[in-house]
Amino acid sequence: MEPTTETAEITDETKAVFAALEARFGARMLASTFFRGELTFTLTPEDYVEVATFCRDDPALAFERLDCLLGNHYPKRSDAPFEVVLHLTSVSHTGRLRLKVPLAEGQKMPSSIRIWPSADWDERETWEMYGIEFDGNPDLLRLLLTEDFEGFPLRKDFPLRGTVGGKIRTDLKGKI
Repeated sequence: MEPTTETAEITDETKAVFAALEARFGARMLASTFFRGELTFTLTPEDYVEVATFCRDDPALAFERLDCLLGNHYPKRSDAPFEVVLHLTSVSHTGRLRLKVPLAEGQKMPSSIRIWPSADWDERETWEMYGIEFDGNPDLLRLLLTEDFEGFPLRKDFPLRGTVGGKIRTDLKGKI
């Protein structure tokens, strides 16, 4: 079997997005990559709100929709084992962009709900599953687990066997 190679062409729209972000924030970006037709920028938590707001408000970019916000856990990466990933879509320009923000253990991520109100549930789920706190989210309440559950089940170091805090809920009738 032959190894697969990157064959996606960089579109003019993607080149324009890259140029606009590079011109405005180039020195502050940690990294940029292009893979399978999608552009990704990695940035610091301190720069995140400014970059995300620019992506939404700049008419040439117009990333008005947050498709999803999610967390990742890389325990072998000791300096920043967590990462928050945002997938953005520009409906008006039919473009996509990915923003990544690496975080240290206990480091807070600025909330995205002032930029994209739909981020609320994604932030709550990311907090619940990974323990990543979002500074400025007024409603970090559990969505999927019981209030007395201990730990963060999507972390790579979460135990696969044995009893971990919490209990199985059977009293959900009328509560969902």
